[in-house]
Amino acid sequence: MNVPRTPTVSIVVPVYNAMPYLELTLQSIEQQTIGMEALEIVAVDDGSTDGSGKLLDAWAERYPRTMKVVHQEASGGPSRPRNVGLEHATGTYVFFVDGDDALGPEALERLVAMAEKNGSDIVLAKLIGVGRRVPKQVFAQNVDKVDLSKGDAYYTLMPFKLFRREMIEKHSIRFPEHMRISEDQYFVAQAYLRSKVISIVGDYDCYYVVKRGDEGNITAHGIDFTVALTQADEMVGLVTGLTEPGSLRDHLVGRHVNVEMIRRFDQRFLDADHDEQKRMVELARPYARKWISPAILAKMPVHEKLVAHCLREGLVDELAEVVAWQLAGRPGKALVRDGRLYATPPFPAADSPVFAELCDITSAMTGVSPRRRVDRLAWRGTVLELAGYGYLDQVDTDDLVTEVVLKHAGTGREVAVTAEQVPSPHLTVSRGKEVHDYGRARFRASVDLATADNGAPLPKGDWHLSLRCSAKGLTASGGLGTALGGKVSKRADEHAVSLPGAGKKLHTVRVGPKEGKLLLQLRPAPSAVTAYAVSFGWKAARAVKARINWK
Repeated sequence: MNVPRTPTVSIVVPVYNAMPYLELTLQSIEQQTIGMEALEIVAVDDGSTDGSGKLLDAWAERYPRTMKVVHQEASGGPSRPRNVGLEHATGTYVFFVDGDDALGPEALERLVAMAEKNGSDIVLAKLIGVGRRVPKQVFAQNVDKVDLSKGDAYYTLMPFKLFRREMIEKHSIRFPEHMRISEDQYFVAQAYLRSKVISIVGDYDCYYVVKRGDEGNITAHGIDFTVALTQADEMVGLVTGLTEPGSLRDHLVGRHVNVEMIRRFDQRFLDADHDEQKRMVELARPYARKWISPAILAKMPVHEKLVAHCLREGLVDELAEVVAWQLAGRPGKALVRDGRLYATPPFPAADSPVFAELCDITSAMTGVSPRRRVDRLAWRGTVLELAGYGYLDQVDTDDLVTEVVLKHAGTGREVAVTAEQVPSPHLTVSRGKEVHDYGRARFRASVDLATADNGAPLPKGDWHLSLRCSAKGLTASGGLGTALGGKVSKRADEHAVSLPGAGKKLHTVRVGPKEGKLLLQLRPAPSAVTAYAVSFGWKAARAVKARINWK
């Protein structure tokens, strides 16, 4: 084999009985825009009996300078062939491609460009599921440098990423050959934690993860809960061994708690008989006690907290009630107590000593509140008139106070105008036996630029408009840029206003959505002609100027 001395990318392809998918996989590599001269293909035939090995040999004859095939006895999983491929790889980067998947034509070119731009040790390739579910949110956009302690990057532990080979070899990172499942997680987690820079290519469909029609994917057959917990425990041990206590460790361990444990307790758990339910809880209990620290528990949403608590305490029947409640859409009206908002699941009771710790949803609910919309946005002289609705989700509106808040973009200073509450019985919602009273959710507000600042004119500059709602001791705010109703113009309206002061100086004012925010822009007018032109057009302004002695 006469390969380039330093290929840009070594593609490692583990293959076991991958026909007829393998042909498409190889074609997708052949079509890479980075060029075959930049590639090194190391295909490892793991004891195939369906002709996959012969197809690989035929391709190697076609590309003798680029492709090498290693034949070995079946190992029972992808770890051994991937490790063998790594031993033969010589490229600057390594990319793993399964023998039943495919690459987008520009994938490697874009991934390498991202790595070169940022000095990345790992670049995540946007995944597309073909009959299979794959992570999506993490690929919402390109990211130059990922913060591993936040977001969803650690939720994608598939190996279909670009790895800098120097980093892999420096830390002797390999796939654990004793694991039948989660072996890719173990490899990728180590690589994540050893990398200095992790990037994401999210604007191109890089890698197609294919579900085989013959159910040949290992994970298609399901994973035994005992095996899953045992191997997840190895992952937690790996993470805690490579991180210090803190937010990074909590975020990574929390991922394993969520995916390998919490998500197991779903409809399948409810459908199982009581003995099986008890067995599952007893299996998970020691791991729940070991993995879930108070810091991890505190960051969980309410449903996960409840499941975690039931597992830690070995509560089988209570856990079944919690799971049924979650699957039913969490029925029950939220409880407001001492300025905090609580979910009301069937367990625990509201007077339980653990109720406040497990059921507090204040931050979660105010984080997505207030529910809001602006249906009217109009000018009357110097007055900006707004109308619409706003309320805190699951909180009655009998004592609701709504304010329109203007925040200066430069100084951060806020000016708040209290709105008038308007009856809105049509917004009241019935959910089962519960009634959420949003009968005072509508509002009308008038922001007079001449007096908005404690009786004085509003200072010039850019002001972001938001809505602040307070009820039952709870307060939440939300911007208005994405809350404009269908009848409100999405284009900024500009006109002239005369504000009190020296000579009632003229200003121009614009209000409209900009970059997801509702922005009011107030500027001194250069001249009366300019101000008049803003409102009526330049032709009219010149005509008026000809008759009036403007200065």
